[in-house]
Amino acid sequence: MENFYIRELNRNDYKRVTEIYNSNREFLRNHLGMEAVDEAFISGEAVTMKKVGFQSCVVVDEETQAVQGVLDYKPDDEVYLSFLMLSAELQGRGIGKEIYALFESKMMKEKRASIRIDVVNDYPGNVVPFWENLGFVDNESITLEWGNKKSKAVVMRKKL
Repeated sequence: MENFYIRELNRNDYKRVTEIYNSNREFLRNHLGMEAVDEAFISGEAVTMKKVGFQSCVVVDEETQAVQGVLDYKPDDEVYLSFLMLSAELQGRGIGKEIYALFESKMMKEKRASIRIDVVNDYPGNVVPFWENLGFVDNESITLEWGNKKSKAVVMRKKL
């Protein structure tokens, strides 16, 4: 298994984060209603998330020091994990589970009670099964708006 760590996002990461978003074309279409994003979009997201109390992070490969993913969360007793995305070429190899386990371990060390995620589920091939396999339980249905799209989603929670 590969080794990764999570660190805070900085301006030098915007280009690579843009590439990671754009490597996930289905995500862009199904979640944002867009075909691609640019660095201005990533910068705007980072500023917006910080203003509302979220920590924007990147997932870094320990060996190469290459940024391979993005993770946003709001620390609280119930942590709100709003975003976890890996570069498309890393998906399907168990790395997402490894990154989530790293994040969950960090939250447990911080004595957080639970983790909440909102998962868009209005398209085939959505990631609800991924989160269920990690122990998350569906609590309620909601509508999310991001980019140019409104989406049906489910709130999922996991007690730590």
